[in-house]
Amino acid sequence: MAGHVTFEAVVFDLFGTLVPEFSTTDFFESVRDMARALGADQDRFEDAWRQTAEARQTGRFATVEDNVRHICGSLGVDPSDDAVAMALDLRLGLYRLWFHPRRGALETLTELTARGYPIGLVSMCAPDAPAMWRASALAPFVDVEVFSSEVGLRKPDPAIFLHATFGLGVDPASCVYCGDGAYGELSGAEAVGMTSYLIADPVVDAEASLTPEREDWSGARVSDLRELLAFLPGPG
Repeated sequence: MAGHVTFEAVVFDLFGTLVPEFSTTDFFESVRDMARALGADQDRFEDAWRQTAEARQTGRFATVEDNVRHICGSLGVDPSDDAVAMALDLRLGLYRLWFHPRRGALETLTELTARGYPIGLVSMCAPDAPAMWRASALAPFVDVEVFSSEVGLRKPDPAIFLHATFGLGVDPASCVYCGDGAYGELSGAEAVGMTSYLIADPVVDAEASLTPEREDWSGARVSDLRELLAFLPGPG
């Protein structure tokens, strides 16, 4: 397919694509550590954290602190401000461990920028992710950012992908989308006309990664982001 299409832009997923996906174990250990710091029952807090995922991802909680305090209220827990700050710092520790460019990400974004491709980002995320992203080494390469927690849209809603292509000023049919297959994103991107590639790095244990609603993808894939460059030649 790539050989018959002239691509004009590239849109990436964030977690599991430009940065590593959290390990499921580390992610939920962090949630349980937060519960302990807050004085909440760990099982009940984890269950509430899972149940509020959609609200967290679509901006119904303006901050993660709002989400934490909502859960505590529902559990009848009244933590001190210091306890809440400690819980949020534990979550920040999870980001410090996992939020860094994945292998090949910086090189790929640098080369795509040099070749003149507009670059977009579409991410399903909590409200603390955008600030972490904007402070990262990857952010300067991306022209349009679409965070679910800011726009109130979830993958695979067509509108979240069209939000990115509209911002980039390109037709979806001339756009590559690359992601790890969470939330039906690859099929969702193709449904609006984009050409999707699954990033499936053989050194990453996909079963140990927190990849919600992973789709069964039989389409195009790459094992390294830099492989995309073969389908995206420079000008001329």
